[in-house]
Amino acid sequence: MEKRFSFFFIFFTVFLYVIISSVADSCTLSNSYSVIIVNEVNSIRSGVGFCESKDNRIDGKDLNYNESLAWSFCANQKTVFKCKFFMGGSKYQNFVVYDHTIGDQCEESPKRDRWRCTWLIRNDGFYFVNRKNGRQDIKKYDWITQ
Repeated sequence: MEKRFSFFFIFFTVFLYVIISSVADSCTLSNSYSVIIVNEVNSIRSGVGFCESKDNRIDGKDLNYNESLAWSFCANQKTVFKCKFFMGGSKYQNFVVYDHTIGDQCEESPKRDRWRCTWLIRNDGFYFVNRKNGRQDIKKYDWITQ
């Protein structure tokens, strides 16, 4: 009887560990999102200073042409990510790259495991890629000149 109890206890403990681990890696009570920022400026190196939410900070980096910065997170109605951008030494911009209204315009990933919110950095400003009704690159912000 004691061996049976020990086996059951070990089995149950391992089972519980597997369940908790899988839940911890997924967004069980919220939606999973990825923000992707792509540099489409081919003449001057552009960059992301950093992006942050109330709980997370994403270190930025210089982006060469067609390079990107991406991260994933579990979102709720209060999740907001803001980013600071620069181009050369003369232009900059700061804006929200994700909140629940932007999230409503993001596309579902091919695996259907998350929603993707894509931003494009261009010479004339910042574009949000809206793929809900075919691809539309919608200009949202201009660069600010120092």
